[in-house]
Amino acid sequence: MTGQHSDPVLSSDFLLTAMADCGPDDPVVRLAAQQVRSDQPRYDRSVLAEALLSGPHAEEAPAWLLEAAVAADLDAETEPSHFARRPVLVTLALGHPSCPTSLRDQTLKRCTSEQLARVGSPRVAERLADAMAEEVRARGGTPPPMTPQLLEEPTPAQIMFGQGPLHDLVFVAARDTLPTAPDFGEPGEGEDVTERLKRHHRAYEAWERMWRQILNQHPDRHRAFVDWARGTDAERPIGDELLGSLPWTVEPELLTELAEADLRRFPFELLLAQASRMRRDGTDKQQVLDRFAAELPALTDEEQTRFRRLLGRESTTLLDMGCEAPVTWVQHIASGTWRHLLNPAQAKDGYRSVAWRASATTRADLAARFAETAVRALPFWEAGDRYSAINADKVAWVRDMLLHVPTVTEDVKAGVRPIIRHARKRLGPRHPGLQLRYDQRREIEEILDTIERVLADPPSSVGADRCRSALGAPSEVTVRELAGVQVQAVTEYLDRHPSDDSLVEKALLACAASGHRSDDDFEQVLRRHGSPDTVLLRLTEGLRGNLGGGPSWREAWTRLVLARPDIGPELVRALPAWPALRARGGRHARAHPAVVSAVREALGADQNMWDRFATCPATHSGPTAWLRLGDLLDAAVTGAPWPKPLGSR
Repeated sequence: MTGQHSDPVLSSDFLLTAMADCGPDDPVVRLAAQQVRSDQPRYDRSVLAEALLSGPHAEEAPAWLLEAAVAADLDAETEPSHFARRPVLVTLALGHPSCPTSLRDQTLKRCTSEQLARVGSPRVAERLADAMAEEVRARGGTPPPMTPQLLEEPTPAQIMFGQGPLHDLVFVAARDTLPTAPDFGEPGEGEDVTERLKRHHRAYEAWERMWRQILNQHPDRHRAFVDWARGTDAERPIGDELLGSLPWTVEPELLTELAEADLRRFPFELLLAQASRMRRDGTDKQQVLDRFAAELPALTDEEQTRFRRLLGRESTTLLDMGCEAPVTWVQHIASGTWRHLLNPAQAKDGYRSVAWRASATTRADLAARFAETAVRALPFWEAGDRYSAINADKVAWVRDMLLHVPTVTEDVKAGVRPIIRHARKRLGPRHPGLQLRYDQRREIEEILDTIERVLADPPSSVGADRCRSALGAPSEVTVRELAGVQVQAVTEYLDRHPSDDSLVEKALLACAASGHRSDDDFEQVLRRHGSPDTVLLRLTEGLRGNLGGGPSWREAWTRLVLARPDIGPELVRALPAWPALRARGGRHARAHPAVVSAVREALGADQNMWDRFATCPATHSGPTAWLRLGDLLDAAVTGAPWPKPLGSR
């Protein structure tokens, strides 16, 4: 019956095993070839064809075998279970020494762009890669200027870069046929200047998105793309996407180069501001050009055009903008290309936290370079007019600068304080500018609060988590804030404020509130206290008012206290009853021996006391979760009413 086949006596598995180390004329090889030409299932024919081409016929193969291999692999593309597999047979056949040029060319023309990318893997034979590169160039033609439509209907080169890694020759051919920078072009029918600018802006955004997708898909090619783009229109979008959108995927040396290149743009902004101030103060245009004659030759053509254009302006508004160019530039990169480097812990790939290729030290060094650059912009900050609005970007750069600059000097503080005062004034209820939403106002206030805390207590050194150590004055810092920073940041903070027992007590309580501090961390903080032998009892007796929080905080405090050596019965009795009775200790992680000892000592052998204690009102959560073990034991022994929970703070 048509479409049916009978299973051969010798299975494909048997032939595959028997073919090991066989020559092309071996009987087993001939039997395998017969099955490839038969009507057996495609899978069996495919695995046998692959074994023949990579084994007995690796050097010389009949034309029918090469054609059968190509047909079997390309036919598999239409199967539902294909899942974009690598076409191994096509790669073997077309890269085979015996493959005729006609079969290779015909097959490559038949392939879709996705298939071309999968065939053109890095391990493909050189002769095949060269033919594929020619096909990619022919298919790509003259690279078109980028438009938003090309994101929906991508070119062959875009499609190929959407697949896996490519052979070097195929990579170069595909790269050279990618869409170029958007063409400003001629205005469309009825299109005014504003609409034309918007159209060009949308096209440029699409070009940036294209590069972001390609760079994310090919992290091993970052260096190649950067070197190729140097001096071209693609240099800026490639550098900005690697630095601003995908910095965690960039190897450390290249990331450092990109960051340094970005900061080298800052001196031009300083030059622009100095020239603008001279013009605003009444200096003649030619006098300004003469003043900066030595600096102008070092500028790029684009920078020289911008510089001369600004000098020719008579508008006070435009000159004011030029005067503040360094500040505007720093604001822009802080919220743009540097946003992840300045706040690496907040970087996300979708909803997932990212794994950085650059070390924490490298990231901290780069952030410090940004901060040192931003400090140079402070003298150029100017208060806006009374109608100017405010947003988070206008103050966030100051926060990022302070959190990463190696030393917060008095000059830096003096430069920052007017910015804070101006921002607070803009947040005032009577400010005539644009009214902010609640969430916008709160974000700005939080940034300003952070800035003021840093000014009150500057961090001592640059670190990977420096931005989380802006804790402010010891009298104002809270247990929750101390719990939210890394152990090293707390240690540095305590070092800067020695002999402050109140601060040490907050740090002790923060060990429980953080949820991940170790026994050693707790012990090191305790050693800083002036009365380490008595402070734990006092804090534990007033735990609800001192610590608060939910069950996990009580359990953490109980665990940390019971982990100390030679803990006395008085301290055990002061612990919350529920977590104390469930605490583990000893060799077999059973009930903690110090707690068991305290209970046995109080209740003795009196069954009534034990029965009464077993019905005590201690709970896992709620107000009765704060009942102390000792108070409940005393009530069980005396028969007095159960104690009521102590009031909270």
